[in-house]
Amino acid sequence: MSKILVAGATGNTGSEIVKQLLERGIQFKAMSRKKSKGETNAGVNWVEGDFSDIGSLVSAFAGVERIYIAMPAHPDNEVWINNVIIASKKAGAKHIIKLSGIGVCLDAGSEIIRVHAKTDAMIMQSGLVYTLLRPNSFYQNIFSSIPTIKKQGAVYSVMSDSVLSFIDIRDVAAVAVKALSETGHDNKTYNLTGPEALSYFDIVKKIGFFTGKDIALYPINKDQAESAMLKAGVSEWRADKLSEILAWFAKGKYDAVTSDVESVLGRFPYSFDEFLDEYKDRFQ
Repeated sequence: MSKILVAGATGNTGSEIVKQLLERGIQFKAMSRKKSKGETNAGVNWVEGDFSDIGSLVSAFAGVERIYIAMPAHPDNEVWINNVIIASKKAGAKHIIKLSGIGVCLDAGSEIIRVHAKTDAMIMQSGLVYTLLRPNSFYQNIFSSIPTIKKQGAVYSVMSDSVLSFIDIRDVAAVAVKALSETGHDNKTYNLTGPEALSYFDIVKKIGFFTGKDIALYPINKDQAESAMLKAGVSEWRADKLSEILAWFAKGKYDAVTSDVESVLGRFPYSFDEFLDEYKDRFQ
């Protein structure tokens, strides 16, 4: 019986965790709100579970000891985490590995970050074993700029000259896999960053170097970012909160580089240069 469950297994970190668990031959279950969303991934034991439905979570968590939890930003995140805690205890699960974010605090200028602080505290106070993963912004977020890079030779960003210690999703997933499959991570909090702090000016310059393209960076504000998201079909609540967190990141408090990835994995995290060298063809 699989003792590991990945909840949010079709998301950005969850899908990478699924990939790495498969590569290592580790048995696990993968949870999605709709089982059919993930069934094209051969070799994965998919189960249905809805964060808003405790009964479905209890069924999904049956026989599981360690659970990875990643949730999309949503007005009900606190309710969902409470449901996860209740269902874990009912199903007999012992250990929750939760995706959070670096620099979480209750007085942050971003609701997403404040909710992470609250839900982290809920997990820590639940009596369950926990591992909190707190990564900085992902390298892979730059993929959202591929359409404007290709069509306009341009990147638009709220975080133009602010400096962040971005990280590769694959490193975050690798730390999660360690916590899911090995001992030594009980009640630990890992602040996960890449090996250097970069601004979007640095990022755009590097993309230009690796692709041989002339790319310009155009700074935008929160309202412009929110408007672009709404035009792209993002819901009003999500567009507001995502543009808000970008504006908060732009205040420049996320440039610290940590050694937690190296400590857990026994290797350095991927650099942005390594990331671009592997994915440069996507920007052509």
